[in-house]
Amino acid sequence: MDIKLEEVKEDVQEKKEFKWKKFFTIILIIVFLISLSIIYCRFKATSGLKVYEYKITDSTLPDSFHGIKVVQFSDVYFGNTVNIDYLNDIVSNINNLKPDIVVFTGDFASREVDEDTRNKIIESLKVINPVIGKYAIKGDSDTESFDSIMSSSGFTNITGSSVEVFYKSNTPIILSNIDASSDLFNILLLHEPDSIADYENKSNLVLAGHSLNGQINLPFIKRLFLKNGSKKYYSGYYDVDGTPLYVSGGIGTTDFKYRLFNKPSITLYRLTKY
Repeated sequence: MDIKLEEVKEDVQEKKEFKWKKFFTIILIIVFLISLSIIYCRFKATSGLKVYEYKITDSTLPDSFHGIKVVQFSDVYFGNTVNIDYLNDIVSNINNLKPDIVVFTGDFASREVDEDTRNKIIESLKVINPVIGKYAIKGDSDTESFDSIMSSSGFTNITGSSVEVFYKSNTPIILSNIDASSDLFNILLLHEPDSIADYENKSNLVLAGHSLNGQINLPFIKRLFLKNGSKKYYSGYYDVDGTPLYVSGGIGTTDFKYRLFNKPSITLYRLTKY
């Protein structure tokens, strides 16, 4: 009897030890997977560049602009996950699309850079070479040097204004950052997409940024990371009372330097009359 009792005690002890080993093994696996996910979100998911493409058909588009390509990039947040080498890759990708017009919809950098870096940024952005022109608006996080960087890079800064753009004829289109009233084809550039509610006059096309698509693209969780100004409209295409609104998911990251299922991206729009 004593021998059997001792054997039972040893068996119980072995089972307890096995359960603890199994528990710790599971914990280690979970910790490893979480660590791997964090590394992926921080480095792999914040690199590379995806290109989204849309065809915009509007019969009011001037004949001379039929078939043109507009490329939008947004929310670089230079210095967080975007360095000068990555910026050069972005510029190369933009040029590879052979754009006619390039637009930037705000938040290039949320902190000032030193003079050497500033010069490198300007030299990089200068290389963007569309057929017609390149235009920019200021974001809510942009620094004081935004205006000078953009102008030195060859961008026309239309923040708080509008501009007529001509191409092969005397009939222009309008690029605006204000509530422009005109019978001409109008592309409205916004930084915060939700601000479209503040514009009374209808535009033919609205392009916005700001949201970064929440950075973490998971159901329910994503909404926790959406910024004010992009709670309602935050990614892709929306029909806002008959006005087409497209929201870029952007390229960089805020001080929260992670992305998940949300690769950095630029967008190509092909404008056609039919």
